[in-house]
Amino acid sequence: MKIFNGRIGKRAFLVLLLLFVVAAFSFAAEDPFGLDKKVSILVELVSSPWVKGIAFIALVVECIAMITAGRQEPGMFKKFVPWIIGTIVFMAAGTITKTFLSDMDASATSKELELTK
Repeated sequence: MKIFNGRIGKRAFLVLLLLFVVAAFSFAAEDPFGLDKKVSILVELVSSPWVKGIAFIALVVECIAMITAGRQEPGMFKKFVPWIIGTIVFMAAGTITKTFLSDMDASATSKELELTK
């Protein structure tokens, strides 16, 4: 007996599974697996100065390689631009994540204060 009919059935199952997992963690009252601590460690790692320094050096090397290789082959810009954009997003990832997490913490604190009054 075939449960899933082709690729659409598998995709629908995976989307529903993902929605259930996200909903379970979103509405959980506590942090059952200690994800807050693990996420904060990861955010601190990504936003540390030495990681940003390495990413900056990689950005400079990518730009120099794009300039020197661009003279010989015009199609090289298409190959280097995604790498440059990815490096810039990686450099800003720590700041972006801290901004979102601080907004979430502030809204949760204000909700808790309203409940205690």
